[in-house]
Amino acid sequence: MSTAEHLPYELLGKYFSGEASPEEAMAVEDWIQAHRDHRKLYDQVAAVWDDASLQQRYQLPDRATALEELKARLAPAPVTRKKTVIRWMMTGIELLGGVAVILFFLFRPHHTPKTLALVSRQTETAIRRDTLPDQSIVVLNSHTSLQYATGFQDTARWVKLSGEAWFDVTSQPDKPFIVAVGDIRVQVLGTSFNIRESDTAIAVMVKTGAVSMSRGDSSIQVKAGQEGIYDISRKQLGLNGSTFNSNQLGYATRMFSFENITLKDITTQLEKAYGIRVIFENKALENCMMSSSFENKPITYIFEVISVTLNVTCRIDKDQVYISGTGCGG
Repeated sequence: MSTAEHLPYELLGKYFSGEASPEEAMAVEDWIQAHRDHRKLYDQVAAVWDDASLQQRYQLPDRATALEELKARLAPAPVTRKKTVIRWMMTGIELLGGVAVILFFLFRPHHTPKTLALVSRQTETAIRRDTLPDQSIVVLNSHTSLQYATGFQDTARWVKLSGEAWFDVTSQPDKPFIVAVGDIRVQVLGTSFNIRESDTAIAVMVKTGAVSMSRGDSSIQVKAGQEGIYDISRKQLGLNGSTFNSNQLGYATRMFSFENITLKDITTQLEKAYGIRVIFENKALENCMMSSSFENKPITYIFEVISVTLNVTCRIDKDQVYISGTGCGG
């Protein structure tokens, strides 16, 4: 019965109606992840709520009648065997979860349930740039998915991420921007940052401003120039001791500071940022070393600089770049 005792009836009701605060919404999601039975109960309550949301109008039920019906549904049947007792206990928990949430809202006058349409974005190999309803900018790296409510009509701007994305968030102090990724919640008001999820960790790189990374009661603040790390296996939050390489964000920002690295490494990052394919007609040129900085420059300009610096020929044909020549300098 411990599952029933800890079922957050009112929080679930607020969560489904869109009235939960960011802290309450995070509490619900932490509760869902705490035990596999919680997920089952959540799915059942969600189904009940979705059915109710399809109705255009409500009539407030008679309180006494509704409570009597609830008692009748939860009344124990004659017990003959131990398995029957266990089955009744689990059924009672499930009914209590669904009915209690509905009663919580039906007994509130003038309440109309909200239905939030979700927008989904999914990338395969290409990078996608998009503008969110609040005019925030998001860049989805390859193999990434993002979901959010149409119009951001809730009390917070919630998005759900799987993969890697860059966010440049518009400031709305009364409406926090919250990214749910794995077990982590990243909350900001207005800033630019990158989130990368892998099998072993979730990394948040902050370019401007600051964000809060949290899991349950644990949280850390990540400031501009810092990288916050969540170790998935150890379930620990911490800061990366060294400054992250800003070139890792180049796929989204198109800002690069190359310091004595090979032309192969340079073109690999340019391929992601600009959606091109670089072909070395002379493989030896891959090892040419170069240092240069670019800030959101056209791809034609970048390869002109490469051509002059390394004394190579760069030919652009649609989304392919062919590099040829014999040397690595003038």
